[in-house]
Amino acid sequence: MAFIEKIITPLSSLHHERISKYICELDIEKIIDIGAHKGEFLESMLKIKKVKSFYAFEPQKNIFKELSERFDKNKKVTLFNCAMDKEISNKKLKINKISMKSSLAEVNENSFYLKFINFLAQSQSSFVGEYEVKTTTVDKIFGNINLQKTLLKIDVEGFEMNVIEGSQMKLGEISFVMLENQFGNHFKNNNFKDITKFLSERNFMICKKFLFPTLHYQDVLFKRQSLF
Repeated sequence: MAFIEKIITPLSSLHHERISKYICELDIEKIIDIGAHKGEFLESMLKIKKVKSFYAFEPQKNIFKELSERFDKNKKVTLFNCAMDKEISNKKLKINKISMKSSLAEVNENSFYLKFINFLAQSQSSFVGEYEVKTTTVDKIFGNINLQKTLLKIDVEGFEMNVIEGSQMKLGEISFVMLENQFGNHFKNNNFKDITKFLSERNFMICKKFLFPTLHYQDVLFKRQSLF
């Protein structure tokens, strides 16, 4: 699957640069990056000088090691090797051959996209194993941290609603939420309309969409309505 990541990585850099150009015009001082992977998004956001603090979460052991090697010495960045959820617990993380596709969510085996990926890999499944990881919540980690002027970015492969539900106490402070909306029903119990409804009930409205170059997903930026 390395060849797929080699294709996706440069496209991802272009995608994040476009997002960065938009975000640099917003009134943001903190960024929470949930599902940081190897720091692709983080690297682009660090170019925004007015952002004072970055918090990056990545549960995969080997990927977190790479993330630490890249950013551990950056004083603006705080790294966490754990998964974010709606509760504090231990859960099984399914490891994908494409590491950025690893997830805590239940996979929809009937997804055409996943079948296509498996075909490219000449495998019945793109998942190579699983192991237990600690989970915590945004409300727990940031309970005593002021999140005014904060962007909460969530890229957790079908587990977005769980993370959002674990952020309910702090959503009243957070200015922006950005989520990945995948096209193709890759995971069970994952409906972006439910997430949009949940956020709209808490005064968030969509203000911008960023379509990925391969057209298989988009990053959707929500803004807290009281800020309009």
